[in-house]
Amino acid sequence: MTAHSRTSTGDERQTAPQRRQKRAQVARACDGCRLRRTKCDNKTPCSNCVAKERICSNSGAPKASTLTQASEEIESLKRRVKQLEAELKQRSSENINLPTPTGSSSSPAQFFTRSDNEYRNPKNCWGGIHLRPARSSNETWLGASSLHFFIQRLSIFLAFNFQQAHSTQQLLPISASDHHLLDRPAARSNEDPTRRLTSSAELPTTGVYLKPTQEEYFIDLFWHTYHTSMFPILDETQFKDHYQSLWVTGGKERNPSALVDIVIAMCMQYGISTLPSNAQGTLVEGKDALVAGRWHYWRGQTLLAYELESPSLSTLQCHLLCAIYLCGGSFHNMMDTAVGLSVRTAYMLGIHQDPPHDMPEREREMRRRLWWAVYLMDSKAGMKLGRPFMLRDSHAMPSLPNDSLDAARTSGSIFAPIGDEATWLSFNLHQVKLYMKVRAAYTCFYDQDLHLSNGQIVWDDSHALETSAEALTHHIQGLQEWTDNVPGALKLNRQNNGKPLSTDGTGLSIEQFAPLWLQRQRVLLEITYHHLSTNIYRPLISFGSKPHPGTLAEEVAMQCASHAIMLSKITHQVLTETLILDGWHEAFHYQWNAAMTLIGFVVVYQHSSLTTEARAAVDLAISVFDNFGAKFSVAVNAAKIVRELCLKVDILVHHSQLQVGSLSELDMGSMDNSVDISDDFMSNSSFFTSLGGSSGLSKTGSVDVSEFNFFDMAVDIDFWNSVDTLWPEFDNLAGQQISA
Repeated sequence: MTAHSRTSTGDERQTAPQRRQKRAQVARACDGCRLRRTKCDNKTPCSNCVAKERICSNSGAPKASTLTQASEEIESLKRRVKQLEAELKQRSSENINLPTPTGSSSSPAQFFTRSDNEYRNPKNCWGGIHLRPARSSNETWLGASSLHFFIQRLSIFLAFNFQQAHSTQQLLPISASDHHLLDRPAARSNEDPTRRLTSSAELPTTGVYLKPTQEEYFIDLFWHTYHTSMFPILDETQFKDHYQSLWVTGGKERNPSALVDIVIAMCMQYGISTLPSNAQGTLVEGKDALVAGRWHYWRGQTLLAYELESPSLSTLQCHLLCAIYLCGGSFHNMMDTAVGLSVRTAYMLGIHQDPPHDMPEREREMRRRLWWAVYLMDSKAGMKLGRPFMLRDSHAMPSLPNDSLDAARTSGSIFAPIGDEATWLSFNLHQVKLYMKVRAAYTCFYDQDLHLSNGQIVWDDSHALETSAEALTHHIQGLQEWTDNVPGALKLNRQNNGKPLSTDGTGLSIEQFAPLWLQRQRVLLEITYHHLSTNIYRPLISFGSKPHPGTLAEEVAMQCASHAIMLSKITHQVLTETLILDGWHEAFHYQWNAAMTLIGFVVVYQHSSLTTEARAAVDLAISVFDNFGAKFSVAVNAAKIVRELCLKVDILVHHSQLQVGSLSELDMGSMDNSVDISDDFMSNSSFFTSLGGSSGLSKTGSVDVSEFNFFDMAVDIDFWNSVDTLWPEFDNLAGQQISA
């Protein structure tokens, strides 16, 4: 090749056009880029969508473009749905039967995520009372739902509407607290205190502890009373085996058992309370029947002290039964303490969780019944005293106890079925359900934010009362649903085709040949329903800002009175015609609560269509107190208080134009133990004269509510004394035990 040719070839290469490089192709642009006609890359997601923070359709998931691919995708989704449903079902089973969370209908997650401000600024629109019980040097706080707080509001109302006062000496009730309740036997100088507490033989005081045959008599009472009509937390077969194993030395001495002691104490308190005072014998030692069995109770408490670090199911059973004993004796602060011990013991034993499946069904059911007995007593104490519940409703709880025939058959007790697929265990189940309904209403009612000004309470504002009544509407329907679901075998039949568990006023048609325990279950279930309804509706009885006629608040107040009237009618008829409620202390407390509620209703609604019937029901309550008063003295005092109070009520109803002062002028904001008096009222000398001078007035011109006779008397029914007075030398005894 010549030089010329080589030169021409190089020139052709320089002058020939360069070929364009092939552009990278995208199989399919994402939906966003295709819509905007922008360049898309193969990244997942694409760069444009990432930059614009858009959702890119290039998810990398293969799309079903054929029928086969679509079928495979559907099957995959079905498997995923089943997997998620199984996980959800497992979580639900862990939270079965969860009651309504405290503080309305919020979820458990919301309950635990409340802001700190909600706890720093609690809702004080309902108020409370610091009360000094009779003969006690220490004050006790009770909340708005307690009868004591209602009595205080009633006392203030009456104090400013009457010009009469009775002498303290004439109206001061005498209760068993004057006899040093629960004082222990005097110790011998050379006696071992441990043996004196744990042995039933050679005790220093005669007539205090029982003989074997006497113990057997009172223990037999337990199975047809508290066991069936309170809560079934003992296995009868196991308890009897345990009791027989305690007897040593040929049956002359019984080994110590806190559980046996508290059962005996409870049944002594109940059994002796069924007898007239002149027939109660030496077991009460001249003291009130409500403290019969105190020696066994006191010894059981000493034995329980040794189980605090290592509790058992028996320990929990003892705490629950002690709470019942103390409630029957009107020691409500001590009862509250016993309930607190039962709550903590239940958590220690882990019965707040559903029992494991590998546990025998008999034991599983017993643990469930124990837990719901703790729940019931916590609810009862909290609502009765107006104090916070100790159980957290937001936590998971075990299943409700079973009342089937199989559960009854393996319970350790033998009772015949009662019909409607119900058993002797059904009473306990439906009683627990009732408390669950009422507790949900209670927490919703008292936890609502009424948006009141600082210092105001709910009774200052009629609109706040109406809002509170509206909050109860849903729960009133829930209570009606509960009555509809109660088995017919547990309902009290009514005369004239009346409806059971209602306030229609019809009399009872008591089945003559039903077992006494079943008759008591029916009566207690109905009066408990009326009692709890009375309590939850009672705040709508306002002594300050009265609800407007025809409003929901007034309707709820009327329902409160209707339930209290029905309770009084049922209790009076049962006590008059049967022995079902003889000596049953809870029935006495229910009637006391209803009587004071009706008195408050009558003085507020003087011209209501229910006023006449309510006033007549108060007379029935007095008759009930007279019936109980033949057995224990505190009922005599209750009858005396209500009779004296009825004189004032009748004067107010018939001479309302003579009212002195107006409640609207009072500063009811704090509802504590003093209320300022207006200048006009201070100038009324007749009021000072009726009080015997100015003894009821402080130097600052305020009235000390604790000076009013009625308030002191009414409080004394429910509070007898302090622990220091009940257990003299307790500190000294504790020192002896430690040194021993």
